[in-house]
Amino acid sequence: MPAPTKPRVSSKPAHIPKSSSLSQPALIVTKWLTAFRDSLSTASISNDVESLFHSNGWFRDSLIFTWDSRSLHGHAAISSYLSDCWKCKEISNVRLDEQAGLEPAYVPVTASESGIQAAFKFDTPIGNGRGLVTLLPVPTTENGTNGHAGHEADNAMALSGQTDSVSELYGKEWKAFTVYTMLDSLKGHEESGPETGVYGGHTLAWKDVRQDRRKMVEENPHVLVVGGGQCGLMVAARFKQMGIPTLVLEKNDRIGDQWRSRYPTLTLHTTRSQHAMLYQPYPSTWPIYTPRDKVAEWLEIYSVAQDLVIWTRSQLLPTPKYDPLTKRWEVTINRAGTFVNLRPVHVVLATGTLGGPYIPPTPGLDLFTGTILHSSAFPGASGKAFDNKRVVVIGSGNSAADICQDLAMHGTREITMVQRSPTVVASAEMVARFLNHVWPDGVPTELCDFKAEGCPLKVTHQMLEDLTHMWWAEGLDRELLETLRDKGFMVNMRALIPMVTQRLGGYWLDVGCAAMVACGKVKVKAVPGIEVAKLSENTVHFTDGSSLEADVVVFATGYENMRDVLKKTFGEETIEKAGPVWGLDEEGEVRNCYRPSGHPGLWYAPGDFSTARVGSKQLGILIQAIQLGYLDQISV
Repeated sequence: MPAPTKPRVSSKPAHIPKSSSLSQPALIVTKWLTAFRDSLSTASISNDVESLFHSNGWFRDSLIFTWDSRSLHGHAAISSYLSDCWKCKEISNVRLDEQAGLEPAYVPVTASESGIQAAFKFDTPIGNGRGLVTLLPVPTTENGTNGHAGHEADNAMALSGQTDSVSELYGKEWKAFTVYTMLDSLKGHEESGPETGVYGGHTLAWKDVRQDRRKMVEENPHVLVVGGGQCGLMVAARFKQMGIPTLVLEKNDRIGDQWRSRYPTLTLHTTRSQHAMLYQPYPSTWPIYTPRDKVAEWLEIYSVAQDLVIWTRSQLLPTPKYDPLTKRWEVTINRAGTFVNLRPVHVVLATGTLGGPYIPPTPGLDLFTGTILHSSAFPGASGKAFDNKRVVVIGSGNSAADICQDLAMHGTREITMVQRSPTVVASAEMVARFLNHVWPDGVPTELCDFKAEGCPLKVTHQMLEDLTHMWWAEGLDRELLETLRDKGFMVNMRALIPMVTQRLGGYWLDVGCAAMVACGKVKVKAVPGIEVAKLSENTVHFTDGSSLEADVVVFATGYENMRDVLKKTFGEETIEKAGPVWGLDEEGEVRNCYRPSGHPGLWYAPGDFSTARVGSKQLGILIQAIQLGYLDQISV
């Protein structure tokens, strides 16, 4: 990495839009930005943090002050972070972001407080930065007034420099509750955007241009992406726009087959605006909740529309070797029966967050005369396979609920869901309330993602917990939860969405299973800590001494750890060095995903659609920074 240079921060005030009638929010934010910039420029940030940040404030940073994602909470942590990092960064040209939808405005900040939110832009010597600040008012002790009388005249005074602080104008001091800074692009290496579609002055056909480009990537990919699901495809699409030659490996025959192989009634439980693909929004006529087969078809369309280079029926073979001298991988790929050797600089693992299906070691699996399957292999209940059957579903999460509902809707004789620990349950309506607030229809997805990323995950999770309890108090989901409790179901009284980032399990988003429980079509066997002790010819025996007769046993018992599966390909030493995947670190950042994994040249790209949309940019910038010499790959 180049040696740090002496900070040069512009002495000009943060840019104020040229307007004779600035809004109050714009004036307040501009004053705060100027104070923040000045503190960085004079190296006094450690002294000024208390005056700039709320006592419960947060600072979230992506690649500006370090080559990683960090979330700092409280004066001491923020002060330490900024005072340590400012020496190697030069922040200049701080200005309000005037993009529609990002202008300063009053917004709800927490479940109980409102404040002002605004976006801003800035420069570093090597990059273009963006930021988002949320300010909360703090009553001052000096004058104690909350009045706004005469504020138009005071605005004029502030613009002319006759007053030092906006807090003097309104009797309140505005401090940052959250500040977010991110590296949006490296200078000279911004995303390319759309082409003209005219090649060689109308002398070259598109099919020939595409064929030549594909050949160059296939012969010498800079990045090898393993996995052609939504995450792998969006990483490849992002990298293409960033000029990073990328080859995607997909083990199935077609893009989307990983979705086609799941049970037929599967529908995404998030709204379409949340699960949009990068650069490619859905048509206005698209369903609000996307069915399984439409997801699969859209991924296939996406791969063509984004001109991605993909090898289907292709798998990485054991054991890739990383050469620290050349800083390249040596990999062998089974491409539809043909073995191909490649030397990419980076390998991105976009194979999902979970490993293979997990069925607990259970005595008697070979003695059971009925059908045993994992939830991932459930074929759907619309045929005759489950007619007049007694089905026991082991588990009480999302897959278990969907399978029980499907069975109940198709007349299966008897269905029992076995629950061993409390489960978070929320209606589609409750989850949609939050998703529609963060990703409303009609608002550009990139703008929504930026605002969502501007709030540290721990703050988002706490807000969701508060909102969930508020909605429960209003009666939302009350009948749903009371019905489940009446049937003996153990309900975990938490918000649902935090369970995704923290555990990837322990929840179900209800789209009808609770109604099946209420009417008795789905029975519940809920016993804390209960496990399957053994199977016999036609019976499931449990550790509490009870038993259930069964013709079919569905193990909705989750999946192996992703790392255990990867060790079979990469070896234990490589994966142990790379570290764990998913869950939150002590600062509330998702562990090792779209950020340095711990092993040079090896990156994890899991998660849902929104995670991949945002994470792909951070990952692309890190790879560009290594290529340009700003960052040493070995030290990542």
